[in-house]
Amino acid sequence: MKVAVVHDWLFERRGGERVLEAILGLFPEADVYALFGRPDPSTFLQLAPGSRHVFRFSFLQSVPFIGKLYKHFLPLLPVAIEALDLTGYDLVVSSSHCVAKGVIVAPQARHVCYIHSVMRYAWDQEHRYFPRAASIRTPLELLRRFLLSRLRVWDVTSAARIDSLVANSAYVARRVKLYYGREASVVHPNVGVERFEALVRKEAPESERTVLLFGAWVPYKRMGAAFDTLVANGISVVAAGHGADLLAAKARYEKEAPSAKVEFVLNPDDAAVEALFARCHVLLFPAIEDFGIVPVEATAAGLWVVAPNVGGTAETVVPGVTGFPFPEGDSKAMVAAVLEALAKPVSKSTREAMTSHARRFALSRFQNELLAEIEKALAK
Repeated sequence: MKVAVVHDWLFERRGGERVLEAILGLFPEADVYALFGRPDPSTFLQLAPGSRHVFRFSFLQSVPFIGKLYKHFLPLLPVAIEALDLTGYDLVVSSSHCVAKGVIVAPQARHVCYIHSVMRYAWDQEHRYFPRAASIRTPLELLRRFLLSRLRVWDVTSAARIDSLVANSAYVARRVKLYYGREASVVHPNVGVERFEALVRKEAPESERTVLLFGAWVPYKRMGAAFDTLVANGISVVAAGHGADLLAAKARYEKEAPSAKVEFVLNPDDAAVEALFARCHVLLFPAIEDFGIVPVEATAAGLWVVAPNVGGTAETVVPGVTGFPFPEGDSKAMVAAVLEALAKPVSKSTREAMTSHARRFALSRFQNELLAEIEKALAK
């Protein structure tokens, strides 16, 4: 079979790109299409030895500084993804969190979409991304709302062209049903649990235990607010990751209330992330995430996970076994859960239970389950 794999964009290796690597592992000769990205994505993707992928991009690739400006091209993204020529392919697998699912395939081809998320900024989190109210006095905001409304229409109609939808969590499958009117199977993404299982952790005394806030510090993940809450309650915290909210928290904190109880780690590489997981006791994950790879990695490393009891973490955090869920939006309950986790040691049997749970998200399981869904689509 001639196979094409479609991804939204290819600039760095994050959670979606690790899933893309797993998909490409099933199809080592597949052509890869994206809207735009680095000229040679094979330089940062970890691809299987012997794979022979050809990377192709849309017309937006030629826009200068597209990596920094692409958010301004949102209305053009549906046009660009539909302009990709997928003639001659028997199977198209899209890996979509934005518009990749909207490719147009030949009538004889099958299109299976692995959906990481519906477009948050166009649907349930529009007001979090664009908090400014629209009015006659804000014509640009009115224009933005109009374009988002048109984008939602395209998003729904393009979903009707897909043969089979596979969501990365039951939470995403619910949104697929709500917004697209389509049923989606659920296949949880692959998580690199093996590298974290091998970490050697030393159980610190309760007075020296710390909380890790790690990930992308963007508004919808609520990292800044969680950081301020921990600091206000005198809890030792390591703030790590990347994003404007992290830089803002660092600047604000160092100016107003510097303390030995707070540490900042900007843009940690893989080795630095492993070191953080090896020395922290609790991961606080305040976001309502579609799935949430970081909490599963932390579980594999032997950290307690404190996370909301909704979204993807409701499917990955087992109360009392791998972590301590708290009601969404309840900061007092969040602090109580953090303090409970800090007070609870991680015994040998607890670590074994955490490891066993994390292995449910291993690479081989993901590939087998996704391949089964693809075979179902081909057999229809």
